[in-house]
Amino acid sequence: MTIIGWHCVGLVLFSMGCLVPVIQTMSPCEIGKEGSANCTGRNLTSVPKDLPANLTSLDLSYNSVDASDPENSRRLQAFMNLVFLNLSNNHIPALHSEPFMSLKMLKVLDLSNCEIHLLHPMALKGLLSLQILILNNNRITELAPQLLNDMQALSTLDLENNQLAIVTIQLLEKFEGIHEVRLQGNSWVCDCTLYPLQKWLKQQAEYAEEIRCVFPPELQGKNLLDLDLSPVSCSEKSGRFPRFDHSETLSAFTVTAGTNQTSEAPSAEGENGWHYLVGVLVIAITISVLIAIGAKFKLFHKYLSSYSHQLLPEQDVGSQDNDTVSVSMAHSSEMEEVRDRTMYPPQGLEEDDGYIEDNYIPTGVEAEDAEEMHVDI
Repeated sequence: MTIIGWHCVGLVLFSMGCLVPVIQTMSPCEIGKEGSANCTGRNLTSVPKDLPANLTSLDLSYNSVDASDPENSRRLQAFMNLVFLNLSNNHIPALHSEPFMSLKMLKVLDLSNCEIHLLHPMALKGLLSLQILILNNNRITELAPQLLNDMQALSTLDLENNQLAIVTIQLLEKFEGIHEVRLQGNSWVCDCTLYPLQKWLKQQAEYAEEIRCVFPPELQGKNLLDLDLSPVSCSEKSGRFPRFDHSETLSAFTVTAGTNQTSEAPSAEGENGWHYLVGVLVIAITISVLIAIGAKFKLFHKYLSSYSHQLLPEQDVGSQDNDTVSVSMAHSSEMEEVRDRTMYPPQGLEEDDGYIEDNYIPTGVEAEDAEEMHVDI
């Protein structure tokens, strides 16, 4: 090779050596010598394409990378040697199924401050080596037990400052194998359904002063461990610890009661419905019959009362007439004779009906009677 040829090769190598720093400065991430990439705060909306495939540490915090996006999920799963992944302070409202399926070497996953409100039960599937899971400062209201199925090596679970109100017995069983579970700052409803959590916390001395009630209002700020939520106490003091409507309950006796109520209520209502209908009909018919009977008796009584009139006694009428005749004829001797004949009529005459009008004596009869009386004398 000539001297000119060697000069050309040297010039090319020198140019490539100068371009490497320039390319590195143009990349959105800082690539470290130990297989790390620092991409924090770069206003990224997706996982960069030019990152080395052998990365062991990737920091994507303080960006707008949605790990549930199919393209971002595909790029993340390409880093099969990742041990540390930081996705904190990104916008991930819902974490769907299996976005980290290929990251079997991952030991630390930070998903804090990502506005997560929905976690699919299979969202963390495949993380067989995960030891630290950070989910604090999100809006998680429910945690499915299946979420922790593959994480047999998990030692730290941070759920601080979410919106959890209850935890199921199945989830508490998953907590048994975890060295540290942080549950402070959630929206805990301190009713009888929280008794299993209280019982579990009593075995964790480090949480003695951390779990505080949010609901009901009268217990807000109270330490969960200071309350008596045992089944016996709750049955005696049900008014002090009112039950709230939860989708799932946290104790065996509450689950059983809720199941019985939901399963037996419709059948009982169906069986007793016709009894209520028959009872209403019987009552209505009985009332109608009573009203009809009452109306009949009232008409019958009115009918009898119309025939209850009687004639005045003859003695009263006679006495009244006698008084009247006596008054009108007090100073007449002739009238006294007429009165005697009136009161003692001769036999053969028809009986009077007992009613004589005042002064009703014909004049002709009076004269004839007077003459006959004079002749007899």
